[in-house]
Amino acid sequence: MAYEPSGFYLLMRGNKPARFCFPARALLQRLVAVCRLLPVLLLVLAPAGCSEEPAQPNIILVILDTVRNDFTGPGGNQSGLTPQLDELAAGGTVFRNAWATAPWTLPVHASIFTGMLPSGHGCNINHWRFDEKHGTAAAILGRAGYETAAFYSNPWLSDRLTGVLHGFELRRESPLGGAIPMSTGRSDQGGASSNRDISQWLDQRPRPKPFFLFVNYLEAHLPYDPPADYREEHLADLPLDDVVSIAWSEEFNAGLHPSAAVDWERVRRLYGGDVNHVDRLLAGLIKMLKDHGVYEHSIIIVTSDHGENLGEHGLMEHQYSVHETLLSVPLVIRAPKRLMTGVRNEPVMLIDLFATILESAGVRGEDIPANGRSLFSIPGARTNAAGGTDRGDRLLVAEYGGGHPSLVNSLRALNPNLDPKPFQRGYGTVRRGDFRLTVGTDSTVWLHNTAADPAQKVNIAREHPQMVEELYTAMSEAIRTEVGKDSGGVGIDAESLRKLRSLGYIR
Repeated sequence: MAYEPSGFYLLMRGNKPARFCFPARALLQRLVAVCRLLPVLLLVLAPAGCSEEPAQPNIILVILDTVRNDFTGPGGNQSGLTPQLDELAAGGTVFRNAWATAPWTLPVHASIFTGMLPSGHGCNINHWRFDEKHGTAAAILGRAGYETAAFYSNPWLSDRLTGVLHGFELRRESPLGGAIPMSTGRSDQGGASSNRDISQWLDQRPRPKPFFLFVNYLEAHLPYDPPADYREEHLADLPLDDVVSIAWSEEFNAGLHPSAAVDWERVRRLYGGDVNHVDRLLAGLIKMLKDHGVYEHSIIIVTSDHGENLGEHGLMEHQYSVHETLLSVPLVIRAPKRLMTGVRNEPVMLIDLFATILESAGVRGEDIPANGRSLFSIPGARTNAAGGTDRGDRLLVAEYGGGHPSLVNSLRALNPNLDPKPFQRGYGTVRRGDFRLTVGTDSTVWLHNTAADPAQKVNIAREHPQMVEELYTAMSEAIRTEVGKDSGGVGIDAESLRKLRSLGYIR
């Protein structure tokens, strides 16, 4: 049979329409109908991850409370403690040289949410209440059309105690299971409950609206008590009830346990089990985001608020010190449309997350504090810096107001012969390149070369007076001290007091 061209083809070629007009018209009508459906078909058939990032993507900020950088894969640890964070890092951007602004929860979270150093927002050991005059990322994003929600169990983030989550429409605190026994034994730190709450929230939230989700997981905080299945696989040589308690930590800080007699490998392994526990909670969150279809349209930021001393510098936990063990934190950002994947080595601070979050949401016209910057806007942010070693000359700044009087009194009660001055001392510290200056409130000065002396054991201040002067001047220019009211006169509710005591923050 001879091939006969279609009516549509002949019509387009200028042939007589009389013979083929009906088929041509029918085909044209069908084509128009298909074209009208084409956008819908493309949306349905497009593979996940191929669509453009929305103008206002979801933004997810996760704080792995008390997780040291060097216990994570992005921080260089190869023991496999953080497989979920490692997977996120493989498809995102790792900032290997990130610094916290303080060694404990409250001032760091206030810095993240405001972009200010502790001296700017005023939250410190003597002034716990967040001043709502400071604009927060949550409040700004709420005005920009975002739904904002915070899930946590750390009492320092509660409204009744600090109000640092100002601007979040939903603030849900998970209970610390058996909080009082946490000072001596085992307990739930609240992360599983937070994940259940997040799942319910994702089920019920209005879908068309972008959201800013904040999560704080407390599981790496003292006491170190890994889950049973982790113990069976990785800690089978230790007793099933082996725990590093807050009480033991305080006794060590008070000088009752000589460092040489402590099995530090055991302490690190138990802490590492808790770090793995946090990573599992992160994995649960990532799965929820994928199951609800929001993962691909979200910018995800994962970091820690501070690290932890594990016997280094003669200390346990994260008070009384501003060493690298406390200030160096992991930072991974998954923003494939904004940042190239890979490892970046520029010095960055957690205050940079404020501007980064606002830029993620397309917010313009807000004042960015002088010491912060968006991580999307740093030089070379959109080029792959994997393998680079340049640490840059940016000044990194952190502050610590000293141990709370109740903590110091508790140590002295344990050991009446203890010299309280090192525990009462506050610090200002700066790092530029490889040099790190730390100045105590008692005028004690330390200078370290962190490249040659990463453990910060050798004070070279006397050998480099000019460097001390330069860094001190730079720190003075960066820090703008705000005088806060003494929190000793602020009423603390019984529940907050109970939780803070259980976590070892006050006595």
